[in-house]
Parts: sequence; C-alpha cells; structure tokens
Amino acid sequence: MSRLAAKPIEFESSVSIELDKDKLKVKGPKGELMVSIRKEIEVKVEDNKIFVDRKLDSDKAFHGLTWSLINNAVIGVTRGYSKKLEIVGKGWRSAVKGDIINLQVGLSHPVDFKLPEGVTASQENPGSFTLHSHDKQLLGQVCANIQKIRPVEPYKLKGIRLEGQYLRKKVRKTVGV
Repeated sequence: MSRLAAKPIEFESSVSIELDKDKLKVKGPKGELMVSIRKEIEVKVEDNKIFVDRKLDSDKAFHGLTWSLINNAVIGVTRGYSKKLEIVGKGWRSAVKGDIINLQVGLSHPVDFKLPEGVTASQENPGSFTLHSHDKQLLGQVCANIQKIRPVEPYKLKGIRLEGQYLRKKVRKTVGV
C-alpha cells in the first residue's frame, strides 16, 4: 500500500469538495480544479478529510497517483504554487507586462510569450521573474514552454532555467599534442 495514500488528505473549511462518480471538484480561495478519478479507485469525503482507497491490490500505482493529484489540487486552491525562472546570458533580460512576458534572449528579435489563463507573473529584476498559479500541472507546462524558447546550452550554461536547477557544465575538447 502506498504510504502517503494511506493517510487522509486534510483540507480547510474554506475549501469545498464536490464528488461525482468519476470527478472530484475542488474549490478554494485561489481557484477551482477538477480531478478525474479512475473506476478502480474509491474516494470518500468525511468531515474535513478525503480518503482514497483502491478496490484491487493490483491498482497500487493509480492509488498513489490519485492521492497525489487530489493533494496537489487541495494545496493549489488554498496556497497556490510558484516557480522562479532565471535568465542567464550577457544582455539577456525579461519584462512582464500584464499577461505577456517579453524575452530578449540573444535572438534576432524579442519574443513575446502570452501566459495562459490561470497563470500570473511578477518581475523581481530584469534577469528573473516568478510565475504563480493554483494548478501545479499547468504551471510546470508553462515553465517548460518558456524554457524551450532558449534552452540552457551545456558549455557556458547560458539560457532560461528554473531557480536552483542542477546543471552540469561540459568540458570543451582540448587539442592533444
């Protein structure tokens, strides 16, 4: 049995949970999310706790997955998620204007990236900005799409990256004498 999924998910009174046959709707102060539930998994809501259980022992993977998705939704609608992106390169910068991020990252033209609904951005300095959302999956996908504009190159480590992301620098070839 999944060790985390054995524990109930506790939520605050400001969160409302609606359970249908195959969908769980989570509403909170930050937003609203839907989690689809497979037929092999049983979900019960009692008091301020959500219990996730499986019908067969062979559905262990779906048990832990469903528990994690529901837990992420509850955390997202109460606290929200944020990821900080850094731009590393000489003269490279960004500017946040509403729901558009203007990136100048060494291309022949500036790139305007439009944020989807549910994601907001705030600017700390021209070399970094933070994305905020109540949906963890959407936030991760938006970060990946922004990183695709200018991926980190392995020799100088220039590019767009997440704060704290581990990168290994490649060594250039040397001429043997």
